[in-house]
Amino acid sequence: MNATPAHHPMRRPLVLNVEGREGPRYVKSRILNRADFAVLEASDGQAALSLVRQHAPDLVLLSGQLSDIDGLDVCRLIKSDPQTARTMVLLTSPGVTDSHRRVQALDGGADSFLVEPVEPEELVSNINALLRMRGAEDAFRRTSQALHENEDMFRQLAEALADVVWIIDPAAHRFVFVSPSFEALWGRQVDAVKHDPTCWLQWVTPDDRPRLEQEWQSMLRDGRLDTEFQLERPNGEIREVHMRAFPVRGADGRCLRVAGICQDVTRHNRAERTLHNEERRKDEFLAMLAHELRNPLAPMRSAVDLLQQFSPSREDMFRARDIISRQLHHLTRLVDELLDVSRFNQGKITLRRDLVELRGALNTAVETVRPLLESRRHTLRLSLPEQPLPVRGDMVRLTQIFANLLHNAAKFTPEGGQIAVEATASDGKVVVRVRDNGNGLSPDMQRQLFDPLAPGAGGDAWAHGNGEHDDRPAGDLQTPPQAQPSQQTPPAAQQPAITDPDAFAAREGAGIGLTLVQKLVTLHGGRISAESPGRNLGSTFIVELPVEPWQTWHPTSGKTRVATTAAHTIMLVDDNADALEAMTMTLETLGHTVVTAPDGQSAIACAASVRPDVVLLDLGMPTMDGFETARRLREIPELRNARLVALTGFGQPDDRRRTRAAGFDLHLVKPADLNALTRLLEELDA
Repeated sequence: MNATPAHHPMRRPLVLNVEGREGPRYVKSRILNRADFAVLEASDGQAALSLVRQHAPDLVLLSGQLSDIDGLDVCRLIKSDPQTARTMVLLTSPGVTDSHRRVQALDGGADSFLVEPVEPEELVSNINALLRMRGAEDAFRRTSQALHENEDMFRQLAEALADVVWIIDPAAHRFVFVSPSFEALWGRQVDAVKHDPTCWLQWVTPDDRPRLEQEWQSMLRDGRLDTEFQLERPNGEIREVHMRAFPVRGADGRCLRVAGICQDVTRHNRAERTLHNEERRKDEFLAMLAHELRNPLAPMRSAVDLLQQFSPSREDMFRARDIISRQLHHLTRLVDELLDVSRFNQGKITLRRDLVELRGALNTAVETVRPLLESRRHTLRLSLPEQPLPVRGDMVRLTQIFANLLHNAAKFTPEGGQIAVEATASDGKVVVRVRDNGNGLSPDMQRQLFDPLAPGAGGDAWAHGNGEHDDRPAGDLQTPPQAQPSQQTPPAAQQPAITDPDAFAAREGAGIGLTLVQKLVTLHGGRISAESPGRNLGSTFIVELPVEPWQTWHPTSGKTRVATTAAHTIMLVDDNADALEAMTMTLETLGHTVVTAPDGQSAIACAASVRPDVVLLDLGMPTMDGFETARRLREIPELRNARLVALTGFGQPDDRRRTRAAGFDLHLVKPADLNALTRLLEELDA
């Protein structure tokens, strides 16, 4: 042995020279060294086998005649050992060798066979040829192994994904690979599409199938696809799928394969639709807020105009006062309800379960819509029974129901129309009919009217087919119908004609909407329906509500009763001069001594000398807010027994917690409830 292989990327090939004769062994080693091979030597078979295992030479130049083991047997032993089987063996034999010996050598595992003597160039060329062949085999083996590892990694990745991964041969129109998640998404065996690549199209919903068939054929041509569709699983469940595909091209640019992925986007799409619906509901909420708040403002404005601009009779003054009182109460409740945005977004509606005189709700609804009735010159006939109509429910919501029906009847009846409200009670229920003489409702619209999913139905859907319609976008409620002067309402003849009354859908002015009206009626234990005898014969909306047994009915006068209390000294602190003046007049009328302060500093300056029993304190004042003012007032010894009352427009639970933590005894939301304040004063007398 006279050489050791170098261990670096450009190392010389290592050749083991096995020759029993010393002279030929020397000559062969010289030839190999001059050809830039690293050389090991062995003189017998045992030494050769040991060196092959120890050094793993690139090639064994093996003589057929050895002193201990025949060279052919050494070759067989090298090739039969898994550790050395891939070692190249060039077997040589001296003298004349018959073909039988050559066949034995090759069958015994030799990679080549030479007859000695051999020219040095021929020997080196044979060795180089064998080494090149082995290099090619090694490169192929490494490439195959890497490809197998990549395929295995791809398969594991594809099988781990919830999305369906697939590869198709577009020329043969045959799926090369479909991941097992296909069965989870489609609910069918993956073998089905492997045998018939187009069978999956028959599981697509009929509406999407023609489109998908065209897009699939286009993908087979250009290798690209990006689409969504619905598929029907065997159990009837509908899933939404997003499918994408891209071409896999060869070195010549040809599309060899098309790889794609199918993603179940059902949850994602539902979440997007939910988000969209939430946005839509917020828009509807703002539209409803504007409309519902303006409804009670219209009669209040009319009553105030009557008191300010004319010389009303005593009877008209009392009537105006009662209108303002009722509508103010209604407006206060609306603000409390409508500003509870979180409950609205959750689709929750909370009803008060009070004993309500339905005639009062109907009268308030009529007052709310009267400006619109007058601007459109409608005639309203209100027919109510003499006996009370007691129902269990929420006065504000009941008023909303009938105000909405009246508003729609007024808006979608041609000018100068006739509207009637008739209430009757029998068989334990009260029936209210709101009738108009418009063009009526078609049978199809009567069926769809209260369906929120029907075209044109839902929030503001109405279809009287009366030749009127509003071109303003949904939610454009900046100018409420009741506030528009009559001259701004064009005659019906000037309005765009509606050729298909069933398709008409007004998008403005319907208040809380017929769908919500139906929901409110249902929450009151009643039902609502619509009737129309035919075109041009008007429409009737019928609301049925259960009547509360008369034995439990104790009607009230509807007027606020203020208990008489002992006189007290009350300090009012508010930066709103009108609020100070109004509350001062009210409290002084009740016999109390009132001291006012326009800001926190003024209140602190005079509090010790005034020594009030009660301090009504606004929270949202500039410079020093109500919380800081309350803290300063609590530090004044003369006010340690005074009751601090927060008087504010903020009425959410967090606001009440803040005032309680700041030391307030009571939290009143503007406009202040006089009865709540009276109860506080009664507690001082107790």
